[in-house]
Amino acid sequence: MTLINVDVQIIYKLSTLSEQSLYVVSISQTTHSSQPKLTGQTHHSTSFLIGFFLIFVVIGFLLGCFLKYKIYQKIRTKLKVEILKEVETLNRIEKMTHEIDEKIKSQKKQYVETLEKIWNMKP
Repeated sequence: MTLINVDVQIIYKLSTLSEQSLYVVSISQTTHSSQPKLTGQTHHSTSFLIGFFLIFVVIGFLLGCFLKYKIYQKIRTKLKVEILKEVETLNRIEKMTHEIDEKIKSQKKQYVETLEKIWNMKP
């Protein structure tokens, strides 16, 4: 019931009933008319709080994703540097092993030549 209908009913009952019964009727009518208003207000405030909470959840999710991406970028650059250093050390090691192999080959040749000389010297 709207407030206008309640007022009209109260005035109508005022003319037909005694003052005591009107007092009881008006209290019950007033209580009844304010209940839907409170229910609508609680529904509105509940939906507002739910919307507010969902907005914060979405914003939190987006900020979390952004922070994870930034952390990933930092880690990725560190890993890139470490990988590049590892590749450089492997290249140096490969160069050194190649040089060592050549030295060993030259030393082997020298040993073979000296052994041939020694072999040829004996009668």
